[in-house]
Amino acid sequence: MDKKRLIIYPILFLVTLAIATQGFTNLGLDGLIVPLLFTFAYFTIIFVIATVIKNNSIVDIGWGMGFVVGSWLTLLVTEEPTILSYVIVGFITVWGLRLSLRLLKRNYGKPEDFRYAQWREEWGEKVVLIAFFRVFMVQGIINFIVGSASYTVIKYNEFSFDAAHQYFVYAGLLIALVGLIFEVVGDEQLRQHISKKTGKLLQSGLWSVTRHPNYFGEILIWIGLYASGITLFFTGSVNPIYYILLAISPILMSTVLIKISTPLLEKNMEKYDEWEEYTQRVPMLFPWAKK
Repeated sequence: MDKKRLIIYPILFLVTLAIATQGFTNLGLDGLIVPLLFTFAYFTIIFVIATVIKNNSIVDIGWGMGFVVGSWLTLLVTEEPTILSYVIVGFITVWGLRLSLRLLKRNYGKPEDFRYAQWREEWGEKVVLIAFFRVFMVQGIINFIVGSASYTVIKYNEFSFDAAHQYFVYAGLLIALVGLIFEVVGDEQLRQHISKKTGKLLQSGLWSVTRHPNYFGEILIWIGLYASGITLFFTGSVNPIYYILLAISPILMSTVLIKISTPLLEKNMEKYDEWEEYTQRVPMLFPWAKK
């Protein structure tokens, strides 16, 4: 492991711990230390399984379930959960289970994804140690940070149907629901298109307004879940500055999708003859955005 990463990893861990403990001010069960520890334990279990079967790409299958684990554990240590707490946990459970089961069905019985296979070859005899940190622990950190805003809302919200600011909650949940619809419908349209084996690029349905409706949907989901917690500014149940900083949740997820996932996928899509014309006509992520 190079010196640069020996510095980066402890910093990442400290930042994550700071988020879980509200800036190291809440080290007990009152903070998010429980979902943090169990997120690390969850990805460690996946690491052990991946090492045994020599397939590190199963971490992708476990990604969605990581949020499910984190949200349910947060709910279990919440003293007085509200209906909003249950709604967000239910939403994340539906989203996470669907994502993990979809990837399991698609990848079951297949060899290790080419990206992870390439890293396995590059890392050689040190693959187990390097993969533990660079694949599983880094994904665990990202998983927790992205989920941290939702876990905070689950634990600290004081939602009431009588409160004047309840409409901020409804607006946030509506955004998240629209995102889920984009993701589910987009994935299903792609599945049906692939099953036809036309060998052509999918350009109809949601794929006619955005080249990545599923990624756009996921961005909306995390923005919406964060927005549903804006009421925390009114109730004072957490420090407003802390929740402002938790905007890192949707920002980080959006950055990963826009800067990493989308370019990797689009590089693979260049093989289609229609690709260049398609990219000129349809925006990369945000529907109806001007070209």
